Amino acid sequence: MKVLLFCSIILHKGGADRVILEIAKRFNAPIYTSKYVKETAFEEFAELDIRVIKQSIFEKPFLSLRKNDIFKDLVFSGLKFLNYKVKEDYDVINAHGHPANWIRNRNERVCWYFYSPLRRAFDLYNYKVAILPFHKKLFNDLIFTGYKFWEKRIDPKIEKTVSVSSYVNERDKKFIDEYIKKPVESIPPGVNEKDFYNEGYDKYFLYFSRICPEKRFEYAIDAFRQFSKKKKGWKLVIAGLLSKREKERKYAEMLIEMCTGLNVKFEFNLSNKELNALYANSYAGLFCAINEDWGLPPLEIMASEKPCISVNEGGPKCSILDRKTGFLVDSPEEMAEKMIYLAENPNENEKMGKLARVHVLKNYTWKIFLDKMEKAFKETSIMKSESQTILR
Repeated sequence: MKVLLFCSIILHKGGADRVILEIAKRFNAPIYTSKYVKETAFEEFAELDIRVIKQSIFEKPFLSLRKNDIFKDLVFSGLKFLNYKVKEDYDVINAHGHPANWIRNRNERVCWYFYSPLRRAFDLYNYKVAILPFHKKLFNDLIFTGYKFWEKRIDPKIEKTVSVSSYVNERDKKFIDEYIKKPVESIPPGVNEKDFYNEGYDKYFLYFSRICPEKRFEYAIDAFRQFSKKKKGWKLVIAGLLSKREKERKYAEMLIEMCTGLNVKFEFNLSNKELNALYANSYAGLFCAINEDWGLPPLEIMASEKPCISVNEGGPKCSILDRKTGFLVDSPEEMAEKMIYLAENPNENEKMGKLARVHVLKNYTWKIFLDKMEKAFKETSIMKSESQTILR
C-alpha cells in the first residue's frame, strides 16, 4: 500500500512526532511537511524520505508575519496544503493534525489523524484569546474566521477521520458534529514494548514530558513537596525535552527555582537509552499535563512495570486503570497521598507495576496501533469521494 504522510512541521521529540515516525517506518512512506528542523526532531527522521513543500506565490505577502505562531500554522503552512496537488501515485494520504488536513482541498483518499481542533479558537478561547488587548484579540479573531471557513469546507469531504483517543471524541464532540459530520474512530498510539524494561525500584518518582507550561510540572513539584514532609530519602526526577524557545527556557528556570530545598533532579534532552534507564529504575511515574489528548509517558512508565499516578483528566483517564495500574487524582494533595501509599507498600507498588505492563502489552503497542491504522488506510483507499468536484 502506497501511503503519503502530511504534517505541518517536524520539530519536536513529542508524541505526535513519534506517531508520524512509526507510521512512516511501517509503510515506508514519504513525509510532506512545511518545515523540518533536523537538529531538534527525532534522529530517526534523518533516515526517512522527508519532502519540504516549497513556498508558493500565495504565501509571499505573509512572510513578514511568520514569526507569529498563528500565522505560521494557519496561514503559512495552511496555504501550502490548500494549494498542493499530489503528482505521484498513491493509495491513501495520511494527514496529521492541523492544517495538514487541508491537503484534502485538492486531493482525494485522505485519512486524517485527528488530535484536536485549534483549541484556542474553541474551548480555550476565553482562557487564551478573550483576555488579550483589543488589537491582538481582533487579529486572532480574523485568523480564526478563516480557519473555521476552511474547516467547514474541507473536513466533511475527508474520507475517513481517526482520532488519537476516545477522550478526544468526547471532549471535541461539538466540533466533530459541526465540522467533520461523520463518525470518528479512535486509534490510540502505543509503545515499543522491547524498549522498556524493569531494573528495580529505586527511591525516586519520575515525571517525563516536554518542558512547557501545558505539562504542568509545578503540580508534581507541589505533590512532592507535601510527600517529602512525611517521607524522607526520596527524590523526584523531572526529565523532559527542553527546546531553545525563550518561553520554555524561562518556564524551566521557574521550575528549578520552585524546587529550592527539595530533592529534585532535572534531566533535559536525554537520549532514548538514558530515558529508558530512568524508567527502568524508577519507583513509579507521575503525569500532570492539562487535558492531554492521549499521553505516551504514562504508557512508557507502565510498560516499564511501574504504576503511574496521573491527573484525572485527558487521555490518561482512558489508558490508566485506576487503582489497578496506577491512580487518577484530582489535586496535588491527593497525588501526594498516593505517592505515600505506594512508598509504604512496596509489594502493592510492584504488583500494580506488573499488571500495568500486561495492560499495555495487551492494548497499546505500536503493532496494535499500526495494524489498526493499516485497516483504516485500506478503508480510505477504496472509498469513493462524496463529491466529484475538488475545490481549487
